[in-house]
Amino acid sequence: MSNSVSVDDFRTAAPRVIEGLFIHRDAITRHLSAPMLSERETYLGGLLELGYKRKFVAERASMLLNVLEQMHNPSTTQIREADITSAALRSARSFSNEGAEISRGVSRDFVAVARGWFRHLGLYSRDVPLPYLAERAFAAFVHAMRHELRYLPSSIQSFVSPVRGFLAWASSRHLELSAIALCDLDEFLTEGKAKGWRPRTVRGQCQALRSFFQYSERRGWSQNGLSRSIKAPRLQSGLVSLQCPSWKQLRRLIASLDDSNLSQCRAKAILLLASVYGFRRSEIVRLTLEDLDWHNEIITVRRSKRGRLQQFPLQFEVGEAIIHYLRNARPACRSRNVFVTMHRPYRPATNIGPAIRKIINVQGILDRPCGLHALRHACATELLRKGTSLRGIADFLGHRSIRSVSVYAHCDLRALREVADFSLSGVL
Repeated sequence: MSNSVSVDDFRTAAPRVIEGLFIHRDAITRHLSAPMLSERETYLGGLLELGYKRKFVAERASMLLNVLEQMHNPSTTQIREADITSAALRSARSFSNEGAEISRGVSRDFVAVARGWFRHLGLYSRDVPLPYLAERAFAAFVHAMRHELRYLPSSIQSFVSPVRGFLAWASSRHLELSAIALCDLDEFLTEGKAKGWRPRTVRGQCQALRSFFQYSERRGWSQNGLSRSIKAPRLQSGLVSLQCPSWKQLRRLIASLDDSNLSQCRAKAILLLASVYGFRRSEIVRLTLEDLDWHNEIITVRRSKRGRLQQFPLQFEVGEAIIHYLRNARPACRSRNVFVTMHRPYRPATNIGPAIRKIINVQGILDRPCGLHALRHACATELLRKGTSLRGIADFLGHRSIRSVSVYAHCDLRALREVADFSLSGVL
């Protein structure tokens, strides 16, 4: 490349989230010495990434210490609404003078913070208590997702409700975990469909239960091999509705962006990453300065699914766009993320979707409005048009299964006809 950028040009000490929320040393020390520091930092950092203001997150951080104190730092116990309400009352009494009326505002804030915190941990539930053994199995599974399996917080939250719902259903029928059979799972899903579950809901239930029974089999709680029998139904609706811009339109769009405009300069680098490499939005926003190896011209991406790493040659045009953004448009700040917000307080630009969509649509080049994910589809379709195999496209986009990329073929019927005789034997 004509220019080179060293990571040291943008290197500063990476601060803790807590240190960015508070000014006084005593407050920082109190928060850093409280229990579950890493979990709290992840939770509070997530709020900042969602766009909440620093003052709001700092207030939540302070109330969170009160939650931990009143609820005795539960790490594996399922938390219900009644537990939070009782703790909120205790907290309100501790803040009120003797004989004075309990502040409803304090209780309301406590409940809101506690709900969000325990949802983040995957421990919050409105459901009735489970029997002792089922409760222990559920708590162990949640703990394993967080600490052993290293699931993303979003995955944990999506698995908690289906698994707990199934265990409650099984307990109501006096089914022991070791005795649950495939016919019981079929009955559970059939009842759910009768209640109006959509195909996507059924799919989510199957994925959660498969993960739970995989864990149960490793622990020896279940020996029926259910995890291998649970098959999540495929969703077919996307094959018809999937639409993406043509590659020529996409190239015209990128060429139309003005590098002297700070927002468009950032957008150009993002659009190139999404279209050339097919990166997801979440993968783009998680890119750090350390992921760009300028000496060897390699870019490393952390895949959203399972968090595995992939490396790609840093394509010239993409590298030039990123260099231009880093030197001319990226604000000087302590964040290690490549893409940060354009206005103070500078923080990782996690919510880039609306801003990029607005820039795309304002240009008026594409036939229809679209967002970043449509560019991932366009990348896959272009790879298919150039003769890349479905296996190659799956690997390039970070899919574990070739079935995940069959949807992209429907974007280009002519290319689909060219690969109609493609044999799937040996890759499935």
